[in-house]
Amino acid sequence: MASSDAVRTGIAGFDEILMGGIPRTNVILVEGTTGSGKTTLGVEFVYRGITEFNEPGIIVVFEVSPDKLIRDAATLGWDLAALQEQKKLQIVFTSPQVLEQELRSPDSLLLETAAEMGAQRIFIDGIGLLSQAANAGAALKAIGPGSYRDILQQLIEGLDREHLTTMLSHEIGDYHETQLTMEAAENLVDTVIRVKRVVNQRRVQRSIEVVKSRGQDYESGEHTLQIHDGKGLEVFCRVQVPLRDQEQPSSTTRSSVIGAGVLDDLIGGGVFDGSTTIVVGPSGLGKTILGMQILREGALNQNKRGLLISLDEHPDQIARNAGTIGLDLKSQIDSGMIHVLFQSPQELIIDAHFAKIVKTIEENNIQRMVIDGMTSYSTALGDQSVYRDFFQALVAFSKHRLMTTFFNYENPEFLGISSFMPQYPVTSIVDNIILMNLVEIRSTLRRCLTVVKARGSKPQFDSREFVIGQGGITLMPADDELSQALPLSSYSSILSRAPSRLEANGFHLDSK
Repeated sequence: MASSDAVRTGIAGFDEILMGGIPRTNVILVEGTTGSGKTTLGVEFVYRGITEFNEPGIIVVFEVSPDKLIRDAATLGWDLAALQEQKKLQIVFTSPQVLEQELRSPDSLLLETAAEMGAQRIFIDGIGLLSQAANAGAALKAIGPGSYRDILQQLIEGLDREHLTTMLSHEIGDYHETQLTMEAAENLVDTVIRVKRVVNQRRVQRSIEVVKSRGQDYESGEHTLQIHDGKGLEVFCRVQVPLRDQEQPSSTTRSSVIGAGVLDDLIGGGVFDGSTTIVVGPSGLGKTILGMQILREGALNQNKRGLLISLDEHPDQIARNAGTIGLDLKSQIDSGMIHVLFQSPQELIIDAHFAKIVKTIEENNIQRMVIDGMTSYSTALGDQSVYRDFFQALVAFSKHRLMTTFFNYENPEFLGISSFMPQYPVTSIVDNIILMNLVEIRSTLRRCLTVVKARGSKPQFDSREFVIGQGGITLMPADDELSQALPLSSYSSILSRAPSRLEANGFHLDSK
């Protein structure tokens, strides 16, 4: 659809769902339950038309007085009174019977007003009430749905003759009469938009769905809808929608993870640009520290902007903790080379969160990303299918941008790892898997790291001890003669619960 043929709603994020807008000749029906945002959507449609596209408009209401409409709009940052004074907006407070008579009249005052002000958009709130005009207030069941359909058809034809882009709202209710009027409206209009308000685990969530829209393509399914004080509506595309551009370029360039050394050797020469890596280990073992080093290495030595995403720690706390072990993350944050995105897991709306991640990446040209705490997402979302879709969307977006991404996942196991995967398999999704684990040798707990997968590389399937000190994580060579204890290479079954010491000829000595 050519942009000149599309009417842009101006609602943040919604025109992207509509692939640019709605065909100019379409009549739009917005249906939803009480409190779902129908009236707000219709009013913003007219308001944005005036303020952003210079298209004067009319708002027709049956139940809400103009004063209250103006008052409520002001909380969203919209000055409807000023637009009325400028003759760009007309708010009409009437009854269904009067509106029906107006449309029948050859010299309709409403249509005459529309022509005089050059109106291009009109919103009529609550068209289900037009059933009252079908037979001078008779009950719908006495007159049948056909009479209401005729009135609605006449309404649409009259507005179409004036070349008005029309948006209508209809209440979704349980009454049989309400269902009949809504079905009639759905059949007559070109575009049907459904808004919902549901309570999920005591949280209020709104969604918006384009049910049908003749003459155009659009992103199907339910998308997140939010109402912001001082701003208005904002729509976030559902995270499950695949990228329109399915291309996933690959790179043959390798980059160091935390500086040339043991970890790069274990992986097989560093990680490919655009690869995805999951780091798995128990809490407190150093996954976050490793993530900080990964971002600092990219920023300081590779000129790659980084992004750290966390649901657990505030940016100030992250910078403070990094400073205590000699990682000056704050200077990199202040310079803009590293960005930290923190959002509380309470009231987490995944579509909005994903949109914020994408926006941060695109605006700051992020080339390295660390997601610190995938387990926190699982807890916050509850729904494992949504969690899986979010993970897959991050992987697809990362690969599309050739952005190197690391996911930190907390494994509940403490000593020994019997299962190192999250709640659903990711071995086929990510390129690299790094295990961080604790092993008990004699009476001492020692940290070790193992690369168990490195797609496209020749990893060393060895477990290496690492220590945490000033400068972060340091991996020990295979035979560390400086260590007071025997190196891990002196033991077998490191990842089991009972590592065994080896003799010089390779035979087991004991498990002490």
